[in-house]
Amino acid sequence: MKELIREPSAKEQAHCSMNEPIKTGDRCEVIAGALGPKGPNVGKLVTVGQVRGEHSEHGRIWRCHGEGLITEYGAVGNEADFAQAWLRKLPPETLTPPQREEVLHDT
Repeated sequence: MKELIREPSAKEQAHCSMNEPIKTGDRCEVIAGALGPKGPNVGKLVTVGQVRGEHSEHGRIWRCHGEGLITEYGAVGNEADFAQAWLRKLPPETLTPPQREEVLHDT
């Protein structure tokens, strides 16, 4: 009996990539923080930067970049540190930047 092999759909590919570990350059949504799910950065979108180290309680800590991020000291800036568990990886964008511009200009 022959087995049919099919290519994974775009949705399946995005799902697979979201199961991969977080790495530098990934886009993520902040889903928690030191104050739990009510932290000031919850809901913000960030780009993952460098690993800052391992925390004894929170695990891997990433330096992330985004707009209006509140640091653990209360300062507002464009980078802050987040535990990996506080980040939800977003699917990769399917349009390249020039294609995205064309779509925006066509509407």
